[in-house]
Amino acid sequence: MKAYRKQVLVGYRPFLMALIVWGAVCVMRADVLVGTNGERFVGKLIEETANTLIFESELGGRLTIPRIKIREIQRATSPVSEHESVNPRTNPTATLKPQLLTLNPQSSTNSWRPPGIGQDNADWIQLKSGEWLRGRLKYIQDRKVEFDSDELNDLSFDLKDVRQVYPAKPLFTKFDGRDQIYGSVVVSNDVVQVSGPEQVTLPRDQLTGITPGGKREIDFWSGKASIGLNLQAGNTKQVTESASAELARRTPATVAQLTYLGNFSEVHGAQNANNHRINGSYDIRLNRDWFLRPLQLEYYRDQLANIAQQGTAGVSIGYYLFDRQGLEWVVTSGPAYQYTRLETVGEDGSDETSTPAFVFQSSFKADITQRLKFIQTFGATLTGQESGLYTHHAVSTLEFEIKRHFDLNVSLVWDYLQNPHTESNGTTPQRNDFRLNLGVGVEF
Repeated sequence: MKAYRKQVLVGYRPFLMALIVWGAVCVMRADVLVGTNGERFVGKLIEETANTLIFESELGGRLTIPRIKIREIQRATSPVSEHESVNPRTNPTATLKPQLLTLNPQSSTNSWRPPGIGQDNADWIQLKSGEWLRGRLKYIQDRKVEFDSDELNDLSFDLKDVRQVYPAKPLFTKFDGRDQIYGSVVVSNDVVQVSGPEQVTLPRDQLTGITPGGKREIDFWSGKASIGLNLQAGNTKQVTESASAELARRTPATVAQLTYLGNFSEVHGAQNANNHRINGSYDIRLNRDWFLRPLQLEYYRDQLANIAQQGTAGVSIGYYLFDRQGLEWVVTSGPAYQYTRLETVGEDGSDETSTPAFVFQSSFKADITQRLKFIQTFGATLTGQESGLYTHHAVSTLEFEIKRHFDLNVSLVWDYLQNPHTESNGTTPQRNDFRLNLGVGVEF
């Protein structure tokens, strides 16, 4: 049997060698663009004119780049001169000349380094495809790298797909089982080096997170806001407003987040929507998959649902079901306590209720294309009979990037209350409330 296996391996050896050589040739035949800012793109040059280049990047897909922004083009095959024929019958080698520059160790995809590293006050990352990006490192957290590229704008990568990271400024770094460290950071292959009050070199798989920080508190913060407005006059007089905002403070081991969602609508002077929801949370990473939410708060009011004020406070434990490039799904659950004050009640009713509760939340994000993202958030609360028994708040959003830091979003909001409270006039609000919001957002 061993002799037979040996014969099989010997028989397949030429095929395996040919496959390896073919793969190496495919890698060598990649075109490379080097930008004036030092960014490096690996892929295929599709078309070039006097003013622009159309390039199929392994990272960013098809790009249209002004020629003035490109310092160097390293072609997989050398261009044909004006005196050479491109007819394969008369000159069969005209389109097959390899560019020796791709074989130079200083210019190879893996060993080449942008000269601007450490000199231009910008952050640099290299992907496993060999591409180099220049811009601003937002953070490394949850095994994801968030990066604002000069050329490709906001990007998100799996940490395993990033070969090297060279931040320009000192950062806060956190490893499993260690206190966070402040200092200069270099991520190179499978090692993370931190140079600060203490010198630390540890394997990358022990890294919990890297976030900006320093003398300015604003370096810890990021956020986005969106607003929508619809005005209609004539036979129908209608005003519809919607607004949402998100603010987050990140350190390598914690995330503090505050969100707001509000809607107002008026038809012929009569309100048919007026609600506001504010959520706050504070998360502490326990390891790569689990986190503790020791503080979770929600404030909600909806006059048309007969809710004047409603507050919910609780604690939760969270888990990442999926956490990879283009796909994230996080769930949390835990006990809570809820207080509700009603707008109006009947003669024998009380306008205040309070009850223990149980809260479940889900956040799902998926990249459909490079510019189009789907976001689904869902929050459910179980309470006593006097507080409605069961409520949920679900938001499904399609977010399209218009331009750097600007996007267009469409959201479907579904609020549900199983047992709404009857008002003093005998009217019982509907259980379901659906809204479709269209807005323009900005990230900062």
